[in-house]
Amino acid sequence: MYAAAALATAVTTAAPVVASVVAPAGAPAAAPDEPPRPYIVTAAGRAEARALVGDARWRVRRYYTTALPGFAALLTSAEAAELRADPRVRALEPDSRVRALALDPAKGSGSSTAGKGVTVYVLDTGVDVARDEFGDRAWHAFDATGVRGRFCGTRGTRAASLAAGRADGVAPGARVGSVKVLGCDGSGQMSDVIAGLDWVRGHARRPAVAALPVAFGDSPALATAVRRLGKAGVVVTTSPRTAGTMARHLESRPSANTPDDATWPKSTAARDVIRQNPSRSSNLLLHGGEL
Repeated sequence: MYAAAALATAVTTAAPVVASVVAPAGAPAAAPDEPPRPYIVTAAGRAEARALVGDARWRVRRYYTTALPGFAALLTSAEAAELRADPRVRALEPDSRVRALALDPAKGSGSSTAGKGVTVYVLDTGVDVARDEFGDRAWHAFDATGVRGRFCGTRGTRAASLAAGRADGVAPGARVGSVKVLGCDGSGQMSDVIAGLDWVRGHARRPAVAALPVAFGDSPALATAVRRLGKAGVVVTTSPRTAGTMARHLESRPSANTPDDATWPKSTAARDVIRQNPSRSSNLLLHGGEL
């Protein structure tokens, strides 16, 4: 049923890129033994991102194509300083470690078909899509980690269960797309999280929502990816149960785009929906309130 979706995972929109490294003219010389470090570069736009990657100066690890105009690269301090001064670069940040958030307790749903026709993308350690509680509604959508194994333990599966499991899910009729962005220990890299959002932005089966139960710091790249995904009609939340609640709402109002849309209930300052603080472009807030 989901053969096409599974096949699409083989071609990633955030594919690793191998680029040759050419020392930029006039750049400060790096210390001979200085190891390059991972960074995420947010460009001013797609054209600027393509031009920067096309310079072939940087050790590019990932090139994002939909949710973020930018790329992940290994840079020396001199290269990072040069990029910070480049007018084509909007932000440059270290590729930080992220960790999984604690999950909400299960409460059950009371309906076996709520959320039908809606897709919940679960960005976590991966989902055991063969579990009976998902029937034929779940599939492996994308793996950003490159780590062997489609899922690890029970964490990602539990997150999917809270959103759309038959017994405990808020929307047990919704489809479940497993997007693996964390390793087996529940931690990972910001660049992988953004790769997962990038894939959802380019491949989402709408109407859709995304559950990202991950703790993170102040990240301009993540802020941009979340904002662009929301504008594309896929709201991102840190709570799987909130994602399920949104799926239930989208079942009857598939044209709703964001919790600010007039078709959403007035109380949708949706708990745990990731939003951007308009006063600080790189700050993300979790707003309270129930759907």
